[in-house]
Amino acid sequence: MPITLQTLLESSGRDNVINLAQSGVLNQATLSQLGEDNIADLLQVGSNNQADILQYGQDNEVELLQSGNDNQASITQIGNDNLVQINQLGSASFSIEQIADGAAITITQY
Repeated sequence: MPITLQTLLESSGRDNVINLAQSGVLNQATLSQLGEDNIADLLQVGSNNQADILQYGQDNEVELLQSGNDNQASITQIGNDNLVQINQLGSASFSIEQIADGAAITITQY
């Protein structure tokens, strides 16, 4: 019996941190953080992965790794010390908008 994993996490202001790990069939995640010391780490390992992350302001950082199958990611960070690092080692696809300040992007797709 397949396990469906879905997550919606939302945070709004101050010392935001979201760490998420999912493993197994129909992964999905949506993260939103609006202000201050944002960080979001995400790891999704098998099957139908997808992730949307949106962080608006301050010390943004996202590190995303989606391993097997139908990966997708869409990451938007709008202001301040941005950093995005993506590894999607499966069927890849991504979209990034960093409407910058300190921007830096690292991407690995196989």
